Amino acid sequence: MTLTGASVRAAVLEQTERTKHLSKADIERIIEESELNITSLDSQIDILIKLRDSQRADVLALRYIMSSIRTLPVELLAKVFDLSIEDPTHIKDVYRLAQVCSDWRQVAHSTPQLWSRPLRVDLRKRADADGLKAWLAQSAPLSLPISIIPAHKDIAGTLEELLSVASRWHSLRIYLTTYAMPSWFFRKLSQGMLDSLEVLELGPIDDDADPTPLSFTAVPRLRKLNILCGLTAPQTLVPWVQLTDLVIQIDSHEAVAILAQCTNLVRASINTSPWCQPPAAKRDIVALGQLQTLRFFFRDDHMRQTGHHGPPFFDYLSAPLLQALRLDFDREYWTSARLTAFQLRAPNITQLEFASRKFSSEDLVTAIRNASSLTHLTLTFCTKAFDDAFIRTLHYQPGMIPLLPQLHNLVVKSEVMSFTQDVLAGMIMSRWWPASSEAPPAVTSWTHVELEFGRRCATLNSARFADMLKDIPSDVLIVSRNDRI
Repeated sequence: MTLTGASVRAAVLEQTERTKHLSKADIERIIEESELNITSLDSQIDILIKLRDSQRADVLALRYIMSSIRTLPVELLAKVFDLSIEDPTHIKDVYRLAQVCSDWRQVAHSTPQLWSRPLRVDLRKRADADGLKAWLAQSAPLSLPISIIPAHKDIAGTLEELLSVASRWHSLRIYLTTYAMPSWFFRKLSQGMLDSLEVLELGPIDDDADPTPLSFTAVPRLRKLNILCGLTAPQTLVPWVQLTDLVIQIDSHEAVAILAQCTNLVRASINTSPWCQPPAAKRDIVALGQLQTLRFFFRDDHMRQTGHHGPPFFDYLSAPLLQALRLDFDREYWTSARLTAFQLRAPNITQLEFASRKFSSEDLVTAIRNASSLTHLTLTFCTKAFDDAFIRTLHYQPGMIPLLPQLHNLVVKSEVMSFTQDVLAGMIMSRWWPASSEAPPAVTSWTHVELEFGRRCATLNSARFADMLKDIPSDVLIVSRNDRI
């Protein structure tokens, strides 16, 4: 019984009545006897508690022995662990599993795949080199996806631990931050055997006085390369012929030279700048026989400087299997003739994306006329190009030979409207065919039309525009306004 104020008061009344005729010595003797009784009871209680806890442990052990999960083979339990771990929280998840019981800890520690999820090392945070070393040891012998967030502080210990298992890296990604990675890290990395490396993303490198090129040649599995900081001194050498994916920031004349070595490229993204010298009068065509996706971004910050020239990049490329092409540029160096000539050497393009405020509707019409198999067209901030004249070229009229008969996916994003909404609505409806249509249409019906305009294009959300397109389902036609553009 827990002592309360009421129980104490009742005891006082009871003992007062009991001892009213007793002497002080008699009362002290009663106190001593009661204290001995308390000690004896405490001893009995301790024995009972231990007995109770022992019985509880026995029950838990028996239930554990009978539990379904204990009867699972170790391999199946390890698979359950693997499926229960989420990538964003995999580090905490693994440690939680390992702390459940000794059996689970043994299974977790003997299952390397639990420790081989993508590992992001944030050098801005307090590093625990010993903890990192233990984690890397648990993942052996499996390969590891590694990503690093650079920081400006003493990080040598952490980087050395990572380099110690570089032969097991599946991928290396250096995040773009305000800090650069120390040059010694890349020097040491390039000297090692990177037997498992398939993906390499290089970020900015701090000042390096050593003119010796960084040579990543011991990378037999390398297929994807991303150089975010440009090929500045020291030069970076890789086995270009192995690559299937390339993202690079580089001068145009160097880009052509590199692409000439990348004969197995499937996807490429080129971020380039003006040529400092006029292009050569004649140059061999670079044949990229496997290329399927090409993104070309032209950095023309210094275009108007004396002696700089717009890059005739497409003059030197041939891509017979190219399916997706994106062009992103700003100023008026564009010539339709160059793209047309390239399209003749890339006749299978089905997806085109343009991002340019200087692109005219005439340029756009020329481009799509040379892409008769086009299925996807995306226009991002092509304010001058997406006008009534261009929209009318897409308008389908029965009995007429349609332009882009296979086009079914259109995405347009712009800050302003350079068109009439009735013209746009009419074009969209002319290429919409319900599934119940009896006669097969001469043009493919829309599967996706997305129109996103800035706050100055509010009329697209008007009742009139919506009524004109009411027959097109909302999962096919998406019209929105973005107040941030």
